[in-house]
Amino acid sequence: MAFGGFKSLGAVALTYQIVLRPEPFVQPVPMVVDEAFRRRLEFDRLNAPVTVSEQAISEFLIAPVLQEMWRAYSDSLMIWSHVAFGEALPLKGFPDYFFAKRSPLGRVLDQPYVLFVEVKSDDFDAAWAQCLAAMLAAQQMNKQPDQVIFGSASSGEVWFFAKLEGKTLLQDPRLFTVSHLDELFSALNYVFQQAKQEALSATAGGSS
Repeated sequence: MAFGGFKSLGAVALTYQIVLRPEPFVQPVPMVVDEAFRRRLEFDRLNAPVTVSEQAISEFLIAPVLQEMWRAYSDSLMIWSHVAFGEALPLKGFPDYFFAKRSPLGRVLDQPYVLFVEVKSDDFDAAWAQCLAAMLAAQQMNKQPDQVIFGSASSGEVWFFAKLEGKTLLQDPRLFTVSHLDELFSALNYVFQQAKQEALSATAGGSS
């Protein structure tokens, strides 16, 4: 659901004075992709009606990739899907997926570090608007306005990544695709490694 009804990345940047900068910051970290998962995903891409609706794209492409990635980091991060996010309007809404520090209390929402937004109707600008708003909301929730928050806009087939550092949004211009699954997982692996470091740092610092 929309964060403040923002329809363009520029609108969010102007409202919150965020500097937008293209930069290839992702440093892919190779990882082994499970062959059984690879076959399942390829089967669904070829046989399931994955493009008939936004829900289908999420169910058959985005969610399986994120769930598979999460398993490698489930000791320190928790996956969340379509739950209320943010403290106050307009930086409040329902991100498609996000990953937060695993709480010692169990399945309780803790500090979020990575957000994923599905691109609707091929409108990447609107998706980035929602993603940036959610990243700003995460900084507020974590009570750390300068904290690094990662984000991604994905159409299911195509994935882009960004990093919010204080008041600067770095957008990696490179695209990663499920057609080149090893490259996509290497990029995700880098992002999740950074998020895990944030989680471990917060734990060491005594954050809740």
